[in-house]
Amino acid sequence: MDEKWSPSLRSILAFLSMLMVLVVSVALVVVWRYFGLDLGRDVPLDFQHLVVPAEIVLTFAVFAGLATLFVYRHFVKKPLMRIYEMADYIINGDIAHKARIAYPAEFRELANRLGVMVDRIVHAQSQEDIDSLTGLFNFRHLTNYLETQVNLAARYNRPLSLAMLDIDHFTEINDLQGHGAGDAVLKLTAKYIESMVRQVDYIGRYGGKTFVIVLPETAAASAMMVMEKIHREFTNHVYVGDDRKKSPVFASLGVADYPRSGQDAGNLIAAAKTALLVAKRRGRNQVAYFRSLDEKAA
Repeated sequence: MDEKWSPSLRSILAFLSMLMVLVVSVALVVVWRYFGLDLGRDVPLDFQHLVVPAEIVLTFAVFAGLATLFVYRHFVKKPLMRIYEMADYIINGDIAHKARIAYPAEFRELANRLGVMVDRIVHAQSQEDIDSLTGLFNFRHLTNYLETQVNLAARYNRPLSLAMLDIDHFTEINDLQGHGAGDAVLKLTAKYIESMVRQVDYIGRYGGKTFVIVLPETAAASAMMVMEKIHREFTNHVYVGDDRKKSPVFASLGVADYPRSGQDAGNLIAAAKTALLVAKRRGRNQVAYFRSLDEKAA
């Protein structure tokens, strides 16, 4: 471990060691005077020329104490407080915060390593939240995100809409064309949806052949317009085959909104599922809105 210490930290430790010697010397002088000993009289004659007056020793001790406080504050306490501050920011969710430490090098290296550790943990967690096939967020991430958005919508009295898109007859694609073709359709679907929504909108793979689109600060009427547009152009962008021979793929969509369709994340997802089921029962390849199912509540 000593071999990894920088010259700067070695100098600080050496300085503190010298100060400790001075402190011990002062303690001896105080004890000597406390018991009424005369330094000039009680010290052997051979060593009297080496005796330093107590006033000088005490003066040096005062300066040594001040220097010790200065070194401790600037080279020990201050870097540690910045590392503690970095930890507090991370605990409170600000994982981008870094501790800026220039000196000594050991504390700077410790802060840098903590930052790298946090970055790797965040990266590992993000990989767990990503669907490996489409690159979209998965169901685990969706539930956490939607709960946050519902809470924000409730706090600031803002609209929030959620849509589910399900690929029609997807099982037939897998059975007739193979799972490779099915995977290609899922990738095309993800890419197409991403191209049709805003950057602030959220897209996730709910599971299997179903996708979820969350539209913050978007009322049901506007969400329906967006989903109708996605539905209208869907077959032009999602298909089986290549450019020489394309077989169009169709999709059904269900739309729900907060707070009319559901007042928490679970109910909102259930409402979107119900709307999607209605679209399927009406013949597939269309968009349905949850509230239209219940005329009394509308």
